[in-house]
Amino acid sequence: NINMKRLVLLAFAVALTTAAFAQTAKESMIKMGKQQLSGYLIEIPGADVKTVDAAFRDKLEKQYNLKASSESGFRAYLNQPFKPFGSENYDMYFTVTEHGKKKNKVSQLELIVCSGNMNTITSQNNPATADYVKVFLRDFVSYVQEYVAKQNIKAMESQLAKLNKELKGLEKNKNKINKQIEKLNKDLDKNAKAISDKEKEIQELKDTLDKAKKDLK
Repeated sequence: NINMKRLVLLAFAVALTTAAFAQTAKESMIKMGKQQLSGYLIEIPGADVKTVDAAFRDKLEKQYNLKASSESGFRAYLNQPFKPFGSENYDMYFTVTEHGKKKNKVSQLELIVCSGNMNTITSQNNPATADYVKVFLRDFVSYVQEYVAKQNIKAMESQLAKLNKELKGLEKNKNKINKQIEKLNKDLDKNAKAISDKEKEIQELKDTLDKAKKDLK
């Protein structure tokens, strides 16, 4: 129900707010297809892989209007400007994986940023851009919280619209039934009058018959 959703959302928000301050991106080698490339990793506790993936797509594709393609199991954004990283065009590749045991699984975002021709950007060859990437990923943890909140609001608005539609249908049906009842009541009144008229007619005929029999005696 809606109250339960609110409680879940609140708990999720608290978890992610705490995580936003605790999580930092780190540089690491990432396997993409047959290649091992330098990239960035950040863990996002409290959110499953599907949610993190959808939130990152939402951030890049709706907020920054990037066009996506696919590359070796990664979602790719090729040769496009991205102001949070700088003034150049970048190739970006990301995927989301899950780590840890069943009860303590953590979603991890893997991001590779290139200046073209698979030339990865690292803190060694471009420290300024690397720092921007890390800040962007750190801030993204909070964005997941915002994204989930918006999705919950959309879900509740959709549910509300559905309930209102169902209510209108029930009200329409009620009006239809009331009209049917009104018609049936009118028919009932007509039938009751017809019965009364028929009983009167029968009684009058009986009285006439009784009189005729009496006159014969």
